[in-house]
Formats: sequence, structure tokens, C-alpha cells
Amino acid sequence: MERRLKELHYLFVEKQDRTVAYCLELDLVTAAPDTTIAEKRLNAVVSAQLVRAYTSGNFDALFFRAPENLWKEMDHAEKLPRKFLKLKTAPPMVLPVEQRKLSLRLPVYRAIAAVAA
Repeated sequence: MERRLKELHYLFVEKQDRTVAYCLELDLVTAAPDTTIAEKRLNAVVSAQLVRAYTSGNFDALFFRAPENLWKEMDHAEKLPRKFLKLKTAPPMVLPVEQRKLSLRLPVYRAIAAVAA
């Protein structure tokens, strides 16, 4: 049976000072101050990986899935509008990208130490 990459799944995890973006099919990760920049960076990394795999004939590079815990997080994350990633290959390739966002809210315990007189 021929293995073929038919779509991509992006998971965005918002942290306190940055957004971490994952491509789950390829186990690729980027980070940026916000989702828009994180997605642009992830698109660049994913495109480079896909084009390199197709031009070199190394199709095994297309099947390196992210850990299962990230796929489970994707199931519970907020759905974002689907986009398409167009790759400059011969012939051109267009893959649908399902995107979701996960916001992490972590408690921050704060204290002020008393200064001894």
C-alpha cells in the first residue's frame, strides 16, 4: 500500500509569552510571539521539509508523526478555519491544513519576601 501525505494538522499552543506551533504529521515545531508569526514560520519549515523529501525521493521523511499526547491535545483544542499550504514543486502540490488552538492557563504563585530590618 502506498503511503501518501494528504493533509496536515497544525496545533497552536499559547503560552505566557509566545505561541508554539506544531505540525503533527511531520513532528515539526516553531515558536513566535503570536499565532500569525508562528504559523508563517511553521509553513516555511513544513514547506522546506516537504519539498526536500519530494525532490530527493526521501518519502520516509514525510512520515514522522508527533507524539500521541499532541494528537490528543488536538482533539480537545479550539478549531480554527482550514487553510491550504501550496508548495512549489513540479507539479505544484496543495495540501489542506486543519488548525486548532490550545490556550494554556497556568497559575502563577507570587510572593514578596520580607526584608529583614
